[in-house]
Formats: sequence, C-alpha cells, structure tokens
Amino acid sequence: MATPAGWRQEGNLPVELTSFVGRTRLLASLRQKLQEYRLITVTGIGGVGKSRTALRVAHQVRRQFRDGVWYVDLARLQDPAMVYHTITAALGIADQSPREGSDTLTEWLAERELLLILDTCEHLVDACAQLTQELLDTAPHLRILATSRRSLNAPGEYTAAVPPLTVPGDNPSDPAFTNEAVELFGARASAVVPDFVVDEDNIAAVAELCRRLDGIPLAIELAAVRLRTLSVEQILALLADRFSLLAGASRTALPRHQTLRAAIGWSHELCEPAERLLWARLSVFAGDFELEAARHVCAGDALPSDRILDVIGGLVDKSVLLSFPTPAGQRYRLIDTLRQYGGEWLDKLGETQDLRRRHRDYYLQLAERSEHSWSGPRQVHWYTRMR
Repeated sequence: MATPAGWRQEGNLPVELTSFVGRTRLLASLRQKLQEYRLITVTGIGGVGKSRTALRVAHQVRRQFRDGVWYVDLARLQDPAMVYHTITAALGIADQSPREGSDTLTEWLAERELLLILDTCEHLVDACAQLTQELLDTAPHLRILATSRRSLNAPGEYTAAVPPLTVPGDNPSDPAFTNEAVELFGARASAVVPDFVVDEDNIAAVAELCRRLDGIPLAIELAAVRLRTLSVEQILALLADRFSLLAGASRTALPRHQTLRAAIGWSHELCEPAERLLWARLSVFAGDFELEAARHVCAGDALPSDRILDVIGGLVDKSVLLSFPTPAGQRYRLIDTLRQYGGEWLDKLGETQDLRRRHRDYYLQLAERSEHSWSGPRQVHWYTRMR
C-alpha cells in the first residue's frame, strides 16, 4: 500500500513538557523487553505515570525503528468500534476502499518497522486486544507498547507494572533529598513557586507528605499546586481529606486527571459490582493481608466466600490491589489512597462498624490459635505466620 502524502517517517511522538523523574531501572527493563516482546502493556493504578513512562521509553528508543514511533491517544474514545479509525488517523492513513478497515491497516503495516503506542486502553481492552493480535500476526516488524490500568490479556503480551515512586524510608540507606518522590515534588513545586527549594527546614515535612501520598505522581503534582496558597506543613495537616484537597490540575488535562478523586474514581468505574464491594470491605485492613483473612472478614451478603479469590484476582488485574509473595504465602495490600477511597464507600454502604468487628474477631481468634499451638509441633509455622 502506498505511503500517504505528508507521512512523517520519524513518527508523531508528543513533546515532553516537564522533566521526567526517577524510574531508571524500570525504563531500562522496558527497553530490554522491547527487544524480546512485540506487545508490552504498561499497567498501574490511576495517576501512577503509565503514559509518561511509556512516552519516555518511546523517546529513548525511537531511533531503533526505521519507520518511527507512532502515538495513539485512546483516552477520550468511547466507542470500541472506533479504535481502528483512531489508529489510522494517527498514522495519517486515509483509505477510501470498501475493504475491511483492519485489512487496510495490516497491509499498510506489513513491511514497516515501527513502534505503535496505544495510550489508555483500559476501557477498550477487548477491542484493543483483538486488533493488536491481528496487527502483530500480519506485521512481523511491528511492536506495540500499550498503557492500561489492566492487562489486555492478549497472546504474547508482556505486562509491566508501574509502581508508585519510591518514598523516603523505602530504602533506609538512600538520602531523603535524592528520593524519587521528593525529587518530583521539588521539581513540580519550583514550577508553581519559583523560589521553592527542598532544604533542611522542610525536608521532614516533604518526606512525610510523599509517604502519605503513597508516592503517586499525580497526587504529588496536585499537592505541589497547593503551594500557591498553603505551606507544606499546612498541606500535610489537611491531608485527612486528600480527595478534596488534591485538585486543580491543568485545565487541558483529562477530567479524570484533574483531581485525585476522579483518577481513583475512574478505576472504580472499571470494576465489576463484586469488585467494588470487596474493595470497600478490604479498606478495614490497615496493612497487608492474606486470602484467608479476606474470606473471613469480607465474605457474605452478595459476596460468597468461594468467590473472594476470583474477585481479588480481578482487583489485582485492575491495579487496585498489590500482590506480593512472603515466606508465609501470597499477601495483598491496598495503598492508603485506595484504602481511604474504599473506606468512603464502606461508610456509604453502612457496613463500617460490622466490618471492623469482623476484622477484630478474626485477628483475636488468630492470636488465640497461635497461643494454643505455640508449644506444639507447628511452632515454626506459627512463628512465621504471626510475624
């Protein structure tokens, strides 16, 4: 298929308007994985920086692709049937033939060596998964880097989770001044208040603020905006109502990126009813927890115990729950921002006191079982379990 007039071989990557902070290892890993996999989906919670990370990688590798790196923004798209047309428009392909649209696109891509960025796929995962499979099957030199709050679950997909930025205390040997979250706050704060610097006078407050914000870049940037009218210490004192406090992003940002509540609310909308209910109920866990605890505390009333595992899997897939291995088995955690959001919904459901009682009773029984079994043959098991 002929190259369209005015087609730019270098691609259409947006210019990076702000500095990129941290993520050195993640960027290196993604560059390496692009050599090994043809489809990579960058996942993570709302506001964690998936799009910025993908764009930074794209800028770093663009010279490796003979026919450029091409960016397709799907964030505002509502109709899954328009995914194909949005991609062809971004590539500058204007096809008037009566053939199937995907045939035209695959034919055009067949001999080209390029990287395609599909940004914000979570609300269009089925359409994106189907189309990426078709494109990769017929275009051998094509690579796709997608961003989504959940994986596409497509054949050959490599999923790379973008975690929150490191916060002071994650690595005790790292100075607070060079911490990723602190550096981001300092960079964005100085853009809002030009004479602002992170120094010995405010480093303790800045470090605590970054910890309380879970290292989420959007939350940190929204907090920096508040420096127009508040000190760091005042922001910290008002953080009990973080969803009201953290608003005021750029007017050109997507509505779901203009406030922290909107960013988390978009993830909530993507969840199934059972996932929303479990998210709310899991907010009673102040720290991490195991499957058994979730079953005992959260099951009941439209959420049977035998469904808890599948619903937890859905929340992990949608980047709501963190999942990590420990010597005592797999454990899960809601970061504080998501826990507070879930707690608000639990209050609306009128279940807060009941869930707190269940939580108390479960751990009391666990402590009693440990006490009774401490001198028995499973002492090592119970030591590990209680740790």
